[in-house]
Amino acid sequence: MPEINQNGNTVVNVKKSRNGSWIDKEFSASVFLFFIKGRISVDYRGVHITEQNTMLGIIPAGQNKQTIPLNNISGASISTAYKASRFFWGAILAILGIFTLPSSPLLGIILAVIGVVMFANGILTKLFIEKSGTAYALSVPFFNKADIIAVQQVIEQALEANADKTDNSLYMKRLNEEDMSDVQ
Repeated sequence: MPEINQNGNTVVNVKKSRNGSWIDKEFSASVFLFFIKGRISVDYRGVHITEQNTMLGIIPAGQNKQTIPLNNISGASISTAYKASRFFWGAILAILGIFTLPSSPLLGIILAVIGVVMFANGILTKLFIEKSGTAYALSVPFFNKADIIAVQQVIEQALEANADKTDNSLYMKRLNEEDMSDVQ
């Protein structure tokens, strides 16, 4: 779906209609729970998010549903976050697991796997949706970054389309007789 334009930027083109979602993406709850998916979709009315919650990125802990109307959104941005505490504790558990291997192989493997997963959960891609003066943050694992970038671009396109709906100068320009052939 994403395309590369002449400037080398990734651009997402979507068919905008009132009949369905403009974009609908799934994302993993965490690196370890990659099979438990959340969902984010954008349509002409708003952004719909179903986020799966986890404890320490390992244990499933319910879900969070959020619908944000486009009229309440002022912008969307993306950042990459690195959680030092997850790196630290993940490395400690992985090293502890490696040292435990000779005396108790099963415990050593379990600790090492949990440590590696915890370490990998330290790299997050965050989508911030500015709504009514506060930011709603959606954190996803690093391997879902391309999907979140696509969603952010569609949110920006939806905001532009929403602003254009209420712009009287654009409406009057479309009513100009010379432009009537372009009216769809």
